[in-house]
Amino acid sequence: MLLFFFLLKLQYFLTDMPSSEPIDIPNAKKRNKKKKRCRATDSFSGRFEDVYQLQEEVLGEGAHAKVQACVNLITNKEYAVKIIEKRLGHIRNRVFREVEMLYQCQGHRNILELIEFFEEEDRFYLVFEKMRGGSILTHIHRRRHFNEFEASMVVRDIASALNFLHNKGG
Repeated sequence: MLLFFFLLKLQYFLTDMPSSEPIDIPNAKKRNKKKKRCRATDSFSGRFEDVYQLQEEVLGEGAHAKVQACVNLITNKEYAVKIIEKRLGHIRNRVFREVEMLYQCQGHRNILELIEFFEEEDRFYLVFEKMRGGSILTHIHRRRHFNEFEASMVVRDIASALNFLHNKGG
């Protein structure tokens, strides 16, 4: 359940609560081809440092990992990277299950997208799109209260993401 909240992205925290309606993409039906299914073993074979540069900004820390800002050296686009240190007792298989689950959950606007991952000798790097706006708790403290419309948007987005995960078997 904790992972779900890490995956959930509520886009209206980026601004002051814009509409959460889907954006119309021209010619979307023409591009609706079946994508090749990605697997956890489809990682880039190079090194993280060859593609990304870590920034000093630490976005979060946990017992086994930390999330830090990084920049793609080619596109200069900013991302968030979850860095998992390889420790005795930290099962490699668990990281691959997490990556596989993240790949399976792609395709919903309220679920954080895993861009790619790297495995190196002493750590794993999981590169995600970088979300702005802070945590939901920080936003609630800052706003102090939501009106009925704003609260309904939050509930609708969470319910939509939960329905998507349920339909994926999660």
